[in-house]
Amino acid sequence: MIKITVDEAYAFDYYSILELKYNNGYILKEYLEQTIQDLHNAIGIRLTNIVLESIEYQKLKNANLLTFEAVDKAKTDEVAASYVDKCNYQRMIAKKNLQAKFFNTKLSETKIGYDKHNIN
Repeated sequence: MIKITVDEAYAFDYYSILELKYNNGYILKEYLEQTIQDLHNAIGIRLTNIVLESIEYQKLKNANLLTFEAVDKAKTDEVAASYVDKCNYQRMIAKKNLQAKFFNTKLSETKIGYDKHNIN
């Protein structure tokens, strides 16, 4: 395994994706447990739990579920690529909100091309 430095919201985004995959039977529980341990080590058990129990995290997890479902539907052309992109943009907004609320810094991640959409 390799550990890299990422924004806190990015780490929680990753964890929420693992949760969705675990809940749908795609990964083993060990992956989820290792990632929660990494979060605990990085920011502490208390703050990790506060974030995981927050509305912001729930919105991030819901955005990931929406994106996950959209990508699945796009595989058989049930939805347009622009819809998948809009779902992913909602995910980005959720990450930004989580980062701002709990870590008081902006995301270092930059998404490009969203000026093409009139999305709020």
